[in-house]
Amino acid sequence: MYLSKSDFLKYHTCPSYFWLWIHNRDLIQDKTAEEVRENRFEQGNEVEKYARQLFPDGKLVSSYGEQAQEITQQLIKDGVNIIFQATVLTDNSLLAMADILEKDGDGWKLYEVKSTNEIKEDKHIPDTTFQRIAFEKAGYKITSVNIIHMNKTFVRNGEPMDAHSLMIIENVDALVNKILLEIKDEISFALEEMRNNEEPTACPCRLLSRGQHCPTFAYFNPDIPKYSVYDISRMQGKKLAELINSGVFEVSNVPDDFPLSSNQKIQVDAEKSGKIKIDKLAIKNELDSLEFPLYFLDYESVNPALPFMDGSTPYQQIVFQYSLHILDAPNAELHHTDFLSRDGDIESLRKLAESLQNNIGNKGSVIVWNKAFECSRNREIGRMLPEFANFMDDVNSRVYDLMDVFSKNYYVDPLFHGSNSIKDVLPVLAPHLSYKELNINKGDIASVKWFDVTIGKNQEEAEQVYADLLVYCGLDTLAMVEIYKALLHLH
Repeated sequence: MYLSKSDFLKYHTCPSYFWLWIHNRDLIQDKTAEEVRENRFEQGNEVEKYARQLFPDGKLVSSYGEQAQEITQQLIKDGVNIIFQATVLTDNSLLAMADILEKDGDGWKLYEVKSTNEIKEDKHIPDTTFQRIAFEKAGYKITSVNIIHMNKTFVRNGEPMDAHSLMIIENVDALVNKILLEIKDEISFALEEMRNNEEPTACPCRLLSRGQHCPTFAYFNPDIPKYSVYDISRMQGKKLAELINSGVFEVSNVPDDFPLSSNQKIQVDAEKSGKIKIDKLAIKNELDSLEFPLYFLDYESVNPALPFMDGSTPYQQIVFQYSLHILDAPNAELHHTDFLSRDGDIESLRKLAESLQNNIGNKGSVIVWNKAFECSRNREIGRMLPEFANFMDDVNSRVYDLMDVFSKNYYVDPLFHGSNSIKDVLPVLAPHLSYKELNINKGDIASVKWFDVTIGKNQEEAEQVYADLLVYCGLDTLAMVEIYKALLHLH
C-alpha cells in the first residue's frame, strides 16, 4: 500500500477520517452532490492544462503507479527537462505525482497547480510539502518548490486566454521549510495508521466548530444529536470546548449562566423555551418602509475558475438567470416574469440586464434574500456593461433584505435552529411550499447544471435542465412572497 498526497491530506484533516478512507470507505458519506464534485474535478483539469502552457516543451506522463514511474525515469534518461505528472514510488510507502517537474542544474524545480485565486496556506502548503518529501525520498534533488495559481486580476478579453497573464507562479520554499519536519512526522504517523487494522473509537474533530468537521464526524460521534451546540451561531474555540468537555451537546442543556453573545443567547433561549419570539412592532416598521410596487428578485449565477465571458475574472459570479415576482399594490394580483440565458457570452448578459430593466420600474422596493449577493452582482453587471451602471445603482439603492427580519431576531422560531436561510425559514412560515421534490433544489447544483449544458454544450439534457432551472429560481422568489405575506398577517 502506498500513501498518496490525497490520502495524506485526509490524515492531515483527521486521522480517524483517514483510517476509514483506507479501511472502509463505503461508510463515508460525502454530502457534496456528485455533479458538484465532478465539476470541481473538471475545472481543476482545465486549470492544469493552462498551467502546462507555461512550459511548452513539457512531456506528459499519462499512466499511473509503477508504469508512470518507469515512464518518468525513461523520460529523464532521454534528456527531457520538463515533465507533467512525473511519478515516484518510494520503498513501499509514498506515491507522488508532481504537476510539473522542471530540470534545474543538477536538481529539479517542483510545481503544484492550484485552481484558486491565491495560496491557501493551511491546505496548499502541507500537500506541496508532501510532494517535496516524496520526491526527495525517491532520490531527487529538489531545488525549489512553487505553486501556480490563478491571477485574480486577470480579465478575459477574447480567445485564446494567455496563460502567462492568467496564471501566477509563487515560490513557497520558506513556507514549506517551516513545516517540513512536522509533515515528515505526520507522514510517519499516517503510514502507521494505514497498516493499523483497529478502527478508531473517536474523532479529534470533536472540539472543532461545525465547519471544520471531517466527513466522518457523524460516524465517529453517534452521541452528538443532529442539532447540537455545534449549531449555535459562531460557537467555536474555548467556549465550544468547555461545553463539549462538560458533556453538553443538546442546545437545551447549555447552562443558564454560560457566557453567550446576544445572538447566541436568543437561539439557546428559543430552544429551551420552545416558544416563538416575535417583535410585531419591529416587523411592522420594516414592512411599512417598503414602497410599492414590490419586486421580489432572485439571481442564479456561476463562478468557474476559468472565466468564460469577456470582461470577467477568475471565480467571478456571472448571473445567468433571474426570477421576478411583482406585487403592484397591497391587494393586487401577483405576477411573475423571468429570464434564463442559454448562451455564455457578454451579449447574453446584456439581454438579461435589458430584460430586468424592462421589468423593474423606476420606483418601488426590490426585495431579496441576502442583499450582499444580489447587490454585488448588480455592481459587477454595471462594471461589465457600463450602459446599465446607473440602472443597477438605482436598483441597489432600493434593495430591501427580507432576511433582516430574521437576522435581526425580530422573528425567532426554535424550528429555525438558529439559521436565517430561506430554506430553513420557508418550511415554518409557508409549509405548503417545498424544494424537496424539485429536480434542482440547491444553488450549487443549479450552477453546475447550467454550466454543463450551456458552456459544456451537453445538449442531451439542455431542455430539461433549463426547465428545472426556471422552476427552482421561480420558487426562490415565490418563497419570499409567501414569507412576506405571512409576516403581514401577524398584525
